This record gives sequence, structure tokens and C-alpha cells, in this order.
Amino acid sequence: MRVFRQIIVVGVGAAITFSNAAQSASAQPPAQSQDSLALSNQLELGQKVRSTSNTVAESASDPEQSIALNPPTSESQQQGGANIASTPATGPEQASKPQQAAPASPSTLSQGGSTPLRGLEPKDAQQPSPSPLNNVPVRSSPVPILRGTPNESFPPVPPRGILDTKPPASLEPNPNPLQFPTKPEDVRIEQTEAITLQQAIDLARRNSQTLQIAQQQIKQSQSAVREQQAALFPDLTFQMGASRSVSAGGQIGVQSQIRRLDALAAKNKLPANTATPQNFGSTALNNTLQLSYDLDIFGRRNANIRAAREQLRFRELDLERQAEQLRFDTAEAYYNLQNSDGQVAIRQASVRNAQQSLRDAEALERAGVGTRFAVLQAQANLANEQQQLSVARRDQRVAQRRLAEILNISQSANLTAADPVEQAGSWRLSLEESIVQAFKNRPELEQQLVQRDISKQQRRSIQAGGLPQVNVTGSYNFLGQTSDNPDPFSTRGWASGYALQANLTWNIFNGGATRARVKQRDADIAIAESRFDQLRNQVRREVEQAYFGLESSFENIETSEAGVLQSREALRLARLRFQAGVGTQTDVIQAETDLTRAERNRLSAIVTYNLGLSSLERAVSNLPTNNLSDAP
Repeated sequence: MRVFRQIIVVGVGAAITFSNAAQSASAQPPAQSQDSLALSNQLELGQKVRSTSNTVAESASDPEQSIALNPPTSESQQQGGANIASTPATGPEQASKPQQAAPASPSTLSQGGSTPLRGLEPKDAQQPSPSPLNNVPVRSSPVPILRGTPNESFPPVPPRGILDTKPPASLEPNPNPLQFPTKPEDVRIEQTEAITLQQAIDLARRNSQTLQIAQQQIKQSQSAVREQQAALFPDLTFQMGASRSVSAGGQIGVQSQIRRLDALAAKNKLPANTATPQNFGSTALNNTLQLSYDLDIFGRRNANIRAAREQLRFRELDLERQAEQLRFDTAEAYYNLQNSDGQVAIRQASVRNAQQSLRDAEALERAGVGTRFAVLQAQANLANEQQQLSVARRDQRVAQRRLAEILNISQSANLTAADPVEQAGSWRLSLEESIVQAFKNRPELEQQLVQRDISKQQRRSIQAGGLPQVNVTGSYNFLGQTSDNPDPFSTRGWASGYALQANLTWNIFNGGATRARVKQRDADIAIAESRFDQLRNQVRREVEQAYFGLESSFENIETSEAGVLQSREALRLARLRFQAGVGTQTDVIQAETDLTRAERNRLSAIVTYNLGLSSLERAVSNLPTNNLSDAP
């Protein structure tokens, strides 16, 4: 009886296995084997998560593990997920190295050789010893690299700068910055565009309101410099005045004379041919040309000009800082979008695994060799995975809109990541060289030095303002005047004159206000120096933190790749044991959970590595591939 029962269990397990193989064969190309269903977490959703670890031995021992199963559904295509498919390398040495890039000029960063980041050296080209269970590749020890021979360089520089990426024209925002949508159709998403990271950086620099504001501030500072330079030239003013006047006092005098004449006439004493008194008006045209100049014998004017120039330099450095920060923010948002796409892909694979486990449990229950408890466990696990998939899709939509916000694209467009999820490059400088380059390149440090110079020039201007000020003035006056009086001897005619004047002004006492303003500038100088010291330590910490994070992430990529291979093999064995009746549903669920965790760890390692590389580039700043000179 026991033998008969074992025969039934084996027969049911074989029937389930052949049934699963038939379902896989009907949905996939014939070249795939029946065991490929157990590896359905390798998705094809529009992108590939490329692994750079050494997987030659694994690919040679089990080629089915490199086959991507289950073609993408329409739902996954709408989400724009990443493709979690391991890409085998052509050789051990090539597989263990990051993506090669075009070499940069030796003079772009530092003179002489450079030491590559520890952990990023090429691996020894020896065949790893496979594990007898699942052929997991063993990481080989790195080969020391001599100074002056960097194993990797920075990514290639695009032709004629970064602004030649030609992003889709449909992503261009409305040229009216005051656009205010008032209808739902104005903000409805009508199209989704896939863009590369370089295109994203291009769009960000073209459309960023932050850079536009910084550029306008530079124009303001340029005008301020020109305003201060105007004090180098004398002031020339012209004044013209035209007047017509009839004197009220003269009218009163005329009235007095008329009364006197009337009194004489009443006494018959008025002389003959006595003219009637009149109040005559006068017309005048006065023209004055004046030239004045401040001698500036104590250098106040030059101090103001230097302060304005330093302020312009401060604005230029601020534009440089904001461009670097915008580049980092764009890269971070892009990598987060790739991470969310990969999380959706992993969760979809987990849902399919849970569905397969549920079908296996239901088949065993129908055959009479399974339990209802195993079916309920599978159903609960499927519900949990579907909930996690919903959360992953939410995070994906949020990441898409976050990138769209940074790029300031059209209100009716959405974005997906076109670049594959792979290592973005490598870092070819040692930690010490990176710190020194950061000290040289970071605009924040130079800004504090410029701010100190601004305070020095302002202090000099204040001190000069408390000393005597000498101003010279010369004026030329041209006056024309006529009168209504017909008397030829009345005042009328044209005349000119001039005047020369020198003024000395000295504010001897103002209650100590000048000294107080000088002390304020001294405090500003001390603050700028302290901030420089503070920022220098902060820059070093940022470089070291990014460097150590990049090193750790690179090591985690190979570790996580081995974990994925082990988890896949464990899940395949757990299913075979469950289908044969010698395993439990709990073992399968645990294996699925382990595989999901391993896939997430691998994706996280790659994305974290790219984020770490971007953080290190931001911490150093002004690298050859940043192309700040080509920024709009």
C-alpha cells in the first residue's frame, strides 16, 4: 500500500511538471525548457538590468538560467518597467569589469598617473570554481594596477557638448512662464516619452527655472558693475529754463503813480504830455551747462567697482553650483525612476511565482495528496504579492512625475527611462586625488573667498567715505532776456558767463556710525573665513562618504548576483520537492520570498552604485564630462 501511494505521488508530481512545461511552451519560443518556468522572475519589460559580475561559469553550466521568460504583458508595458535579465559576459575578465568608456584627456583632471578606486580594478582572468549545487561563480582576487594606467575613464563626451542630445520636441514646455491651466484636459497625460539620462540632463539645463533665475541675477550683477564704473566719468548736465513774468510789485507801483497823476489832474497841475504808467512784463531764456567730477582722492570709487565685480563673480560661481546640483538632482531622479521600474518588474515576477505556487497547491489538492492549508497559504501569499505590486506601481508613478517636475516638461507629457539599468561607469581617481580635486573644483569654496573680498572692498569704501571728499564743478551760463517796455534803454539782450567751483566735504563726526560699519565688514570677513574652513571639511566628508559608498556598492553587485543565482536554484528545488510531495508549501513561499529579496538587492546594488558615482561626481564637481561651458 505504501509503495502504491508513492507511485501516485510521483505520478501526480510528474503530471504537474509536464503541465507546467506545456503552459510555458505555449506562451514562449520552443527553444526554452520546462525548467524555465521556475526562472520566470527574469522579466522582459522594456529594459535590462545588466549585471557585470562574472557569470561565465554559470552560463556554461546552466544555460537555461540566462533565458528571459514570460513576454511582457500590456500592463507591464504601460508601467515602463525594467527588464531583470542577466546578461552573460564573453569572458571572465570582461564580465567582471564595468562598462568601458572612451578615455579622457590625461590633463583633464590631474597631472601624472592616478590610482583607481579600490574594488574597481579588473578581476583576474581565471575560471571561477563552480559550486557543486548551483554553480555560483566565485569572486576572484583583483590584480594590482600600476599608477598611470587607469583601468577605466570617464564616460565619453557627446559631440559639441551635452546640448546636442536632441530630446523629443513634444517635451518642450509652454514658452509662456505664466501659463495657468484651468481645465482638466490641460493637465491630462496624453503621451509618454522614453528618454536617456543625457537627454534628461539636457532638458533640465534648458528648462530649469533655477538656472534661468541665476542667469538673470548675473545680468543684474553685470549692470551693477557698469553702474559703479560710471563714477569714473564726470557728470555733465544741461539745464534750460524759459520764463515769462509780470511783477506784482510793479503793478502796485503803477497803481500808485496813477493815483498821484489823478490827484495832480484834479488840481490842474498835471504836466502836458504825461504818459500813462504801465506795468511791463519780461521774457527770459536761461541755459546752463554744468560739469562736475569727484576726485576720489582716497579710493572710494575704485573700492565700489571692485566690490561689484566680486559680486558678479559670486553670481557666476552660484550659477556653476546650481548647474552641478541640477545635474545631480536629475541623475538622482532618473536612477530612482529606474529603481522603481525594476521594483515593478520584480513584484510582477513575484506575483507570477505566487500564482504558479497556487496552481501547484490546487493541483495537489485535487489529486488528493495536498492539503487545504497549503492552498490557503498560497492564496494569502498571492494577495500579499499583489498588494506589494500595487505599492511598487504607485512609487513608479511618483518617480515619473518627480523627474518631470525637475525637467519642467510639457504638462501633458510623461517620462520613462530609456537607459538600461547597468553600471554607469567607474571612478579612476584615488581617494586622496579626489579630495584634492574637490578642493580645487568646488565653487562653494571659491564663493567664500569671493565673499571675503567683497567685504574687504566694502570696508575700504566705508573708510574712504569718512575722509574728506573733493568735488570740482564748472558751469557755463547763456541768458537771453526781453521786455515789453518799448523804451530802447530797457533791460533786454543776450549774455553768457561761467563759474568754477571746488568743494571739500568732510564728515568729521557722525556719532561713530562709520566705525560701526567698518566693524560689521570685519565680522563679515571673519565669517567668510570660518565658513570656508567649515565647507572645506564638509567637502572632504562628502567626497569620502561618496567614495566609500561607491566602493561598497561595487562589491555588493557581485554579492547580490550570486545571491540571485542561489535563490533561483533554491526556488526550483523547492518546487520540485513540493510537486513530488516531499516538500511543503511553506518551503516554496520562503524560497519565493528569498528570490524576491535577492532580486531587489541586486537592483538596489546597481542603482546605489550609480547614485554613488553621481554623488562622487557632484562632490568633486567640474569634471570633463559635465560640460558646464555648454550650459545655456
